[in-house]
Amino acid sequence: MTKYISLINGKFTDSVSVLDRGLAYGDGFFETMFWTSKANRNEYKQFGVEFWHQHLNRIKKGCKILKIKFPEDKTILQHRERILKKSFSLGIKSGILKIIITRGVGGRGYKFERNMVPTIIFLTFPSPKYYEKLYTTGIKARYCKSELSCNKDLFGLKHLNRLDSVLARSEWEEDFFEGIFLDKKNNLLEGTMSNIFFIKKNKLYTPTISESGINGVMRQIVIKRSKLFFDKLVVRKINKSIVNDFEQMFLTNSIIKILPVISLANKKFKISDNLKSFIEYFNVNKTREMKKKLEIF
Repeated sequence: MTKYISLINGKFTDSVSVLDRGLAYGDGFFETMFWTSKANRNEYKQFGVEFWHQHLNRIKKGCKILKIKFPEDKTILQHRERILKKSFSLGIKSGILKIIITRGVGGRGYKFERNMVPTIIFLTFPSPKYYEKLYTTGIKARYCKSELSCNKDLFGLKHLNRLDSVLARSEWEEDFFEGIFLDKKNNLLEGTMSNIFFIKKNKLYTPTISESGINGVMRQIVIKRSKLFFDKLVVRKINKSIVNDFEQMFLTNSIIKILPVISLANKKFKISDNLKSFIEYFNVNKTREMKKKLEIF
């Protein structure tokens, strides 16, 4: 099976200009999401992307802030359909879809021309199989020594400057699945690729996202659906000093969905029935009912 497929500005290629501002300055945004082929080929659309509108709206928001000219929705949908059809024809029935939009090709220097044509990159990858067993066994996490940058204008968005996570991820090898960022006051922020949730007495807790970190789409969905499984949702600062008070912990992103944590540093966590049910809610095979429930478009 092919390792990946790339579509750049409507052409199946894997090369961009050396003058692309995404390469030179990280001048752009990206989104990563899950896609699947639909079982009924008579449906209007053959393929679906989980939480498509939320991902699209977030990348639009980022482009608006940086004044990147966002393509028309129909252009984005045409590119999406082309690469998913190509992926399906090569044996990939579901997997990861990534969109990268940069300001485009420009000259040297930070100043940009107002009417630049953006670079639109679509990538597909097969689903990572090694995640499946982790939903029952859980994963180990650690605290990062590296710090997360603060930017009140760009926090919450997935811009192309991910050096904080690159540096943090270099701190460990195979013993841990994820590293957790702390601020200068030892408040938990997020993982290098995930958002953080805790459970205590059937109440759900998650750190506040402000000035740094990403407000992940899956984080938003979990917050929205939390009342189906938990008595209360609390969004607050969570200091390292109170982590031992929590009973359960899990991580979220659009690919792993809900992944239980069995240890963070020296703290051990349970995987109780309420968390197991929450994991199952997001990870079951996507029947027609679940497709509607999980917003696959």
